[in-house]
Amino acid sequence: MKVVCYGEVLIDFLNVKGNLFEANPGGAPANVAAAVAKFGGKSYLISQVGNDIFGKMIIDSLSACGVDISNVKMTDEYFTTLAFVKLDSRGERSFSFSRKYGADVYLKVEDIDINIVKSADIFHFGSLSMTYEQNKRTTLELLKIARQSGSTISYDPNYRSSLWESQKKALDTMIEPVENGFVDILKMSEEEVLLYEKDVNDFYNRIKDKVKIFLVTLGEKGSMVFFKGKSYFVDTIKVDVVDTTGCGDCFVGMVLHEISKSLPIENLSEDEIVNIVKKANIAGALCATKKGAIPAIPEYNQVLERL
Repeated sequence: MKVVCYGEVLIDFLNVKGNLFEANPGGAPANVAAAVAKFGGKSYLISQVGNDIFGKMIIDSLSACGVDISNVKMTDEYFTTLAFVKLDSRGERSFSFSRKYGADVYLKVEDIDINIVKSADIFHFGSLSMTYEQNKRTTLELLKIARQSGSTISYDPNYRSSLWESQKKALDTMIEPVENGFVDILKMSEEEVLLYEKDVNDFYNRIKDKVKIFLVTLGEKGSMVFFKGKSYFVDTIKVDVVDTTGCGDCFVGMVLHEISKSLPIENLSEDEIVNIVKKANIAGALCATKKGAIPAIPEYNQVLERL
């Protein structure tokens, strides 16, 4: 089964000590693609990097994970997008971005092999591919193609305040694909859900007729899954947290890898979806025990050992 991920790919500069930053490949859709591949699935990434040392670093890293990067374009016009990540004492992150002229923003539909989109069993994207009008147009066009082709569509809206002109613009844009019927699997953090409603259940009632699976990550507490009109709390394992960068993407990667084995979604039982989320919780937790996003993705058998 093909899991095709579309959106930003960048370099995360993680603040490791004082004024010292360590460069690691990242970007939510790229992290998901890397996780799917590392867990044994077949993943593709659609994105764009600059023809620079960071772009080449990203290409090499994704290739080493087994991601098909034939649709990651390299351009001389723009520089690879950069993100600077600072951790607090709990391993939680704050971000600064160099993205206004980042290569991923300027990828056009005509630069993409549309057959990859049409052949996707699962098409995954995030909200950062809608922060500017030019990449929003590309995103919406690809969503239309994926929907018409019968792909299962997965969406992980990440709220990064510094990338939007206002919170209202961000929230209106982030919910748009859901309200327009483009999303089957929706994953959000509890913090992102609470930007919309005071309670997770209230938000689910708002979108329950639009999505088939709704996942809410709760950090060290675990996660919730809403499926076939019911909700389930799924706990997780305790780990020593080093860096939470990419944990949510690792969670999504495991969910998509496992669901891809049992499509269509309607074939899944409630027990199966809860077991998938248990694996995803463990994958995300293990990812937090190392620095970086892609370098911290655990092996599939490591997840099974902790199940």
